Amino acid sequence: MEFHLLICVNLLPVGTYFCVLGLLHAAGRPLVTTGIRDFLALALALSGLAITGPLHVLLHSRLLPGPLAHTWWAGLGLYLLLVGMLAPRSFETLVIYNGSETTVVAALRTILERLNTSVQEVPGGWILPARGILLEMDSLPVLNNVSLQFRGVRDTLLFRQIQRELADLLAETRTGWPAIGITLAAAGGLILALPISLLARDAQGITMLVRLVIDK
Repeated sequence: MEFHLLICVNLLPVGTYFCVLGLLHAAGRPLVTTGIRDFLALALALSGLAITGPLHVLLHSRLLPGPLAHTWWAGLGLYLLLVGMLAPRSFETLVIYNGSETTVVAALRTILERLNTSVQEVPGGWILPARGILLEMDSLPVLNNVSLQFRGVRDTLLFRQIQRELADLLAETRTGWPAIGITLAAAGGLILALPISLLARDAQGITMLVRLVIDK
């Protein structure tokens, strides 16, 4: 029974993440979101593995004293601390799903021309000397994703403006039905199949075990 609970805790978040990511890509519509949202979604997907699964060995089981290493809340606390330390790296980042590098570059050039400020285009990004900002762009062609990182002086208004205008300009484009999206969604469905079958088979027993774990 404990093994069934571990399977559910480990695989349900991962399977859900793959399904959502796959359906998002399969839709083929560009989506502009913040890096922190993208990071937190991934952190949530890995939370089960970090608390009870393979990452348990790499995280709290080796870093914490013996008594604490066997309590679920200690691992959760350490994982949340790790997520909190890494999250600020994503605050000044935009992530574009279903956007090719070519279309994103063209849209960004249009947006930067509207700013009425000096802009210097360099390999892999743009420099805005008057604002003290460097825009760095990275792409992942396999997933048709592009990330835009803001370096230098923090400018929330500029960040929101580029996010809003980028979404408007890219809304006119569409990437079709990429095979990677269908593949990710199918993989997520297969991952979810096992924990869902276990829950359907003995939902009451797993619920009782969860209560016992929480009471420890």
